[in-house]
Amino acid sequence: RRLSNLLIQPLLQTQIGLYCIGLSFLFVALVSVILYQNLGNLFDVFFTLSDGQVTLHTVTAAYLDNIKAWVYLCLAIYVVSTIGISILYTHRLVGPTVAFRRHLDAIESGDYSYRTILRKNDAFQEVATRLNEVSEMLEAKGIHPKR
Repeated sequence: RRLSNLLIQPLLQTQIGLYCIGLSFLFVALVSVILYQNLGNLFDVFFTLSDGQVTLHTVTAAYLDNIKAWVYLCLAIYVVSTIGISILYTHRLVGPTVAFRRHLDAIESGDYSYRTILRKNDAFQEVATRLNEVSEMLEAKGIHPKR
């Protein structure tokens, strides 16, 4: 699939992903503050009890630098995957609205033979079924729109 096919309402779809990322960052920030405070106190105890404070400090700093690299990598993967997943799932929500608009336009123009067919994983399947039933009923009654 092309990305342009997935982006029916790009602003809305991307905005949902960014909201999810923002909330996740808020959660991570709070957890990070808690960990920083507690690990900082733990390291102070280690440095106080250690004879070779310089060596311990160097090893700890190198270890934390290695952890930072993994955290940044995970962060990048998280951001990309969250935006991708939000676009995919909002496409399943927003996509059917395009089909519904077409169907309603057809009904308005008097074409009651038009049917809405959604993809397997799209939302609002029952709405599409009901809209198709209404079109069948109008077609059977031979009702024509007022102009």
